[in-house]
Amino acid sequence: MGKTEIQCGMDSSGKCGESYYLRVLQILECYFHDQHWKALFLKGGCYWLAELLHQGIRDSKIVINRVEEHCAVAFNHGIYDVTGRISGKNFHIASPREISFMKKNYIPQFNTEKLERYLEML
Repeated sequence: MGKTEIQCGMDSSGKCGESYYLRVLQILECYFHDQHWKALFLKGGCYWLAELLHQGIRDSKIVINRVEEHCAVAFNHGIYDVTGRISGKNFHIASPREISFMKKNYIPQFNTEKLERYLEML
């Protein structure tokens, strides 16, 4: 997954991270043209989104909730997924082993290559 034009290089205050996060969600909403698009990132696509956000938000961390088998990204003293800021209950920073597990098992139900090409054009 490559870096996008909307990547932010500001400090860890969270202000830029939040604007990057919101911009990514806007772009995804335009791309999918479906009112239920967020479900794709709650059932298999959560790691793909967390990795994209992690690459674009300085000082962010990928976090995992093993109980719910869901991952998200932590920045600006909060945890965020496709639905917005979420509860940190049962989340912890993902270990390298957990990252490997997510890469293999959290499979998006959309064409990631096509979406990544779309993001690169922006």
